[in-house]
Amino acid sequence: MAREEASPPQGNTFTRFFDRVDRALQPVFEERRAPSDDDGPTQPTDQKPCPICGHPMFEHLIDHSTPNAVLICPTDERLPEREVEGPYNELGMPASGRRAERFEERREAR
Repeated sequence: MAREEASPPQGNTFTRFFDRVDRALQPVFEERRAPSDDDGPTQPTDQKPCPICGHPMFEHLIDHSTPNAVLICPTDERLPEREVEGPYNELGMPASGRRAERFEERREAR
């Protein structure tokens, strides 16, 4: 009797493993909220500024002749680079989440 209560749920190890994987990945694949009309007007993509030079994107050329797309800016002007205080993640982007929290904790401990 106690053995039956302590036994794992129905299914074999293989199915239980994938049930756990499904439960872990469910938040990632849940349906996202679509933007509503209350969010305000959105700017057309071609009117948005270039992250490199600041000019509108419709002034740029995108070369797709190579495996990597190349953005060709209409000017040699460049936006100033932002200095980021704190750590970077493994992709060279400013860290966020738990990594940034641990960085702050270590800095305060000094």
